[in-house]
Amino acid sequence: MWGQCKWQYFTATIISFNPNSLKYTIEWDDQDPTGRVIDYFNLALDKVPSNDQVGVGSKVLFHQGTYKQSEVHGVTRSGGLRWHQGEIERIYKDQDGNTLYDGHHTRGEKDGKWVTFKDYSFQFIGYSLEDFRMPPNVFDILSSIDSGPTTQTKPAKKQVKKKVANKIEDSIDVFVSYAKINCPSAIQNHELDQPPSYREAVLDNMVDPRNIVEQLKKMGVSVFTMEEETDTSLLEIVSALKRVKVFIACLSDEYASNDRCRMEFQYAKKTMKLPVIPLVVGSGSFEWQMTVVGLLIAGELYIHFQNKEVESYKMTELARSIKSKIPGIKIKDVSYPATGAGVMDLHSEQGVGVTGKPVISGTADIFFSYCWNNSHDAHQKKQVSSYQGGEWSDPRLIVKKISEELGIASWIDVERLESANEGMGMFDQIATALKECKLAVVCVSTEYANSDNCRMEIQFAVKSLKKPVVAVIVGTGDDWKESVVGNIVDEGIPKVDLQSVTSAGELEVKISEISKAIQDRIPLSTNPSMTSQNQVLATEGSPERNRAPKRGDHVICLHMNWAYYKATVESFDHNTMTYTVNWDDNDPSGRVQSYKDVALDIEPVDDIAVGSIVLFQQGSYAATEGNNEGGVRYHQGIITGVHIDEEGVKRFSGKHTKGESGGKWVTYGGYNPTFEGVNATELRLSPNAMDVVMSGL
Repeated sequence: MWGQCKWQYFTATIISFNPNSLKYTIEWDDQDPTGRVIDYFNLALDKVPSNDQVGVGSKVLFHQGTYKQSEVHGVTRSGGLRWHQGEIERIYKDQDGNTLYDGHHTRGEKDGKWVTFKDYSFQFIGYSLEDFRMPPNVFDILSSIDSGPTTQTKPAKKQVKKKVANKIEDSIDVFVSYAKINCPSAIQNHELDQPPSYREAVLDNMVDPRNIVEQLKKMGVSVFTMEEETDTSLLEIVSALKRVKVFIACLSDEYASNDRCRMEFQYAKKTMKLPVIPLVVGSGSFEWQMTVVGLLIAGELYIHFQNKEVESYKMTELARSIKSKIPGIKIKDVSYPATGAGVMDLHSEQGVGVTGKPVISGTADIFFSYCWNNSHDAHQKKQVSSYQGGEWSDPRLIVKKISEELGIASWIDVERLESANEGMGMFDQIATALKECKLAVVCVSTEYANSDNCRMEIQFAVKSLKKPVVAVIVGTGDDWKESVVGNIVDEGIPKVDLQSVTSAGELEVKISEISKAIQDRIPLSTNPSMTSQNQVLATEGSPERNRAPKRGDHVICLHMNWAYYKATVESFDHNTMTYTVNWDDNDPSGRVQSYKDVALDIEPVDDIAVGSIVLFQQGSYAATEGNNEGGVRYHQGIITGVHIDEEGVKRFSGKHTKGESGGKWVTYGGYNPTFEGVNATELRLSPNAMDVVMSGL
């Protein structure tokens, strides 16, 4: 940029660079003797940028207008092109398939820019890449100052260490890059003003990148991050990026529009070629995908921290991703989704279980389903922070005793669940084990009934697979009886109560009761001649039932803001566990959704009780020109009451699971935080993970 006329750029040649002031001395191509000392951010290499350098929102230099030869301070200055700073606002293809760009000036008359030159226009339209130049990445410039971890003398780095709180280690596991504006804590602490687009309610449910950093540190991961934006902090960022193993980017619209964040991302991925783990944070918009940041990770899978509800699951997913890129790292206190509340070291070796021990292979006669919060053993090993129950009613002890008593092979997660197959792979293991076993023992309790995974296991075993089941009552209290779990157990399943057991002798009596109940239900491998009328009754005439939607099925599906609408399944992606649907109202947006948010459009059969998560109707929407035809709105709710009306019809009451604090739109016509007296015909149920992984979609 020429200092004599603000916000105009002309061609020049670099003479020198001052690393302390971050300024260049240049010589103008037109021989002008003025304005020869330039800030690093006010020049650009005279080179056509690559496709992945220019996206929506990118700052570019573009040419517009010319200037004539003239004499300045006794020196004849030749003419040439005028260049200006602009921002890309649209990218499209012409009829010949060429990529074209539209945009506008970033500066105007109020910024001191001269706007009366010939050919001036605020907009530029139909430009190609050849018409642009890109300002340099500050981290590429500063890279020459910090010479890297192998250099013996690093005066710039030593100077940085004296001025900043972060200490740069020779080796760092991860660099976490985020925009401070995406940190709810920064806004709540009044470090920043709240953006107009952030409602207080949304803010309360957003995942804070600062919290992600702290959780990683607790897992034993060495983390570098930087919020300051000073010349000193920029030098430290460069130094850290040369020492880090993995770059984690917390993506959002605000991140993509932040120059420093964007340059961090580009320097890490393009210059340092670091492995990148993209996370999605912020208020839920995905406009960043059209920016340079989006272009650089196009086609890559990202971890979506969409709200606090999924934070613990996503942290486990992040830990596994880090482990896959740094195989030798030890990550501790990881929550395993398939084990509920359990936390342990992360193991990713083949053949190693969730506790770090080799897994036991082979099929098992009995599958044990239980909640870790009812295990005395899990609490002693610090795998859970608290538990309900007693030492002699521990499901892990029960399975050991039953296996010894009957001489059979049993399946329990701490012995059989392979850690390397975390995520949906773990649910696949559990579903396969349930399908192959002869009987399931379910250790029911209030904690069990409150666990999504435990409910999933008993529903899959009883409702989908029609397996014989024995219920063992553990924990304390009987709140579980009012839940879906209680409804299922009441359907003729034998029960053995261990809540009052306080000694080894009392336990032995109960083990005998459980063993007899098992033997009455199935023929075991130790006694091939044993038959069971109960097993025949449990399976004959009762085909397996699966709630997982398949291609062509009519469904109720999430669109946005926690509102659900009618659609038809087009396809299913096993890798991401997402459905692609075609909306009945022809809306072209929001067609890809998680399996958790897609429900068959059929009446549920005997699966609803207090605590059930359902989709229910409330309100409608009108047609929109060129977009949709209107229809009924569905919403996610939780059942809080069940009663039989005077005509003998079962009625359900409940409330929304999501509110304004969860990002739900609550101002539509007909909104009510609760629903009363709804018939089962008006409700829908989403499938569980095991139905999905075993459905053969």
